[in-house]
Amino acid sequence: MNTYQISRAGLALAAAFTLSGHVDVALADTTLSIDAVADTFISSDPDYANRDMSAFGAMQISADLPDYIQGIVYPRTLDLLVAYDTAAIKAGFDSQYGIGNWHVTDVSVKWYSNFDILGVPAHNPQFNVPAAGAFNISLLAHDNWFTASAAGPLGLANNDLNWNSIFGADGSYGTLLDGIQILGSYGYSGGDFNGTNNCSNDVCAPRFWDLGENADLLARVGSGGIVSLFGSAADPNVTYLVNQLTKPGGHPQIFVSAAGVAAIPLPAGIWLFLSGCLPMLVGWGVSLSLTNHKQ
Repeated sequence: MNTYQISRAGLALAAAFTLSGHVDVALADTTLSIDAVADTFISSDPDYANRDMSAFGAMQISADLPDYIQGIVYPRTLDLLVAYDTAAIKAGFDSQYGIGNWHVTDVSVKWYSNFDILGVPAHNPQFNVPAAGAFNISLLAHDNWFTASAAGPLGLANNDLNWNSIFGADGSYGTLLDGIQILGSYGYSGGDFNGTNNCSNDVCAPRFWDLGENADLLARVGSGGIVSLFGSAADPNVTYLVNQLTKPGGHPQIFVSAAGVAAIPLPAGIWLFLSGCLPMLVGWGVSLSLTNHKQ
């Protein structure tokens, strides 16, 4: 025997839907994607700490590690920054579902790496050697590290953005990390692809990283705003190389899924019957028990 309780509040809700003459039905998710509009990385290496790193073909998340293979005997930390302008995604969902008739259900980034084999360097001394470990992706509250009108197709950051201007004394971007929120921690385990060729046809070790359900992230995407992300090491071991917009193919992308809500009219006969009965049921102020007897 299964017993279901229908409370007065439940009846009132049902009455509200019925008297409006429709029910709201969730539609299937649709996913849209765009490339980044800006990306770069910063390095604590004294040779790069004052440099703009937004046109190197790749960027990197690395713990404070040396690179003995390439002759770097001192440790250095690397963090990446990448931004996405979701205005086109909002416009796409508005066009499909209607303005205000959809909500975001998932946000993920898709990042590529053309040097993905653990222990094998990327042949560039500014990068550490790929190593397994954990990293964080965080949402920045500030987007002042790039200028949309100047970023261009290469997604260039402001040329005065660097390690020292963020972490140095009296740096011009000293407040960039204020209000930062960690969206998730992720495990990087390396792969079996290395190469200097263009990253077309998904050959450059693509990975999706789901960004979770942070309220500020969802609100920013829902309003078509800028999603500005910061990637950093979450343990003392990780080194993960990610391709930049300046690498042909394999650009850092964001994928957003959304579901719409459609108003489905009730058949006229059902509407007339329920619109007459439900107000009386609600007015009784009692709970009803529906009992299902199984033999």
